[in-house]
Amino acid sequence: MPEPDLRSWNAEMIAKFRAAPPEPYAEYRPVVRVIEVPGRRSREPRPFAVNITLIGGARYVCTSTRKRDWVRNLLVAGSCAIRGEGRYTPVLVEGAAAAQVFAAYLPLAGYVDEALPFAPEAPLAEIERHSGEFAVFRLDWPQD
Repeated sequence: MPEPDLRSWNAEMIAKFRAAPPEPYAEYRPVVRVIEVPGRRSREPRPFAVNITLIGGARYVCTSTRKRDWVRNLLVAGSCAIRGEGRYTPVLVEGAAAAQVFAAYLPLAGYVDEALPFAPEAPLAEIERHSGEFAVFRLDWPQD
């Protein structure tokens, strides 16, 4: 079986999400947004579809691994844009706070990422032990 063309598939999914009206934010409900993050080397905007979850009035983006391109780009760039919303400053949340957000997000995500370094139903202490492997970003309010 041939390898799937992930770039084409990602481009199709991003086009689909951009064409649809955005779901409104609601507490504890992930909504898909396309974030644009400057590339680490090119500094050209790179689009990525991500779930954004409103928890306690703050917007969070979670991922099972820090090895993804968009995560590495975001760590270097220090900003991202969401069309129609403005530019955000991502703040990497770590330790117990990251574990709490990630534990709240996991049952809402709708899928289990194979890169997850623990079982989705793991206790908070175990999730916190892995907080250096996954990433939780709080997106601070638009910069412009």
